Amino acid sequence: MSTKNRSRANGTDQIGKVFVVRGHGLRECLVCGEVFTRSTAPSHAETTCYPAVEFCLLTSERGEHVT
Repeated sequence: MSTKNRSRANGTDQIGKVFVVRGHGLRECLVCGEVFTRSTAPSHAETTCYPAVEFCLLTSERGEHVT
């Protein structure tokens, strides 16, 4: 039994990043939103990343979004 399966069987927490599987074998990091291949996702899981920051300001006159 692998270490990953043993930790699930023992009910212990597993630390790591969460990825969403996209089409064609791509995985999207839920922290930063970057997309990785199946082979590059594990190395990204070991690095520190941050959420993308998007600034949005509203104009008071028209209520239009300005980025």
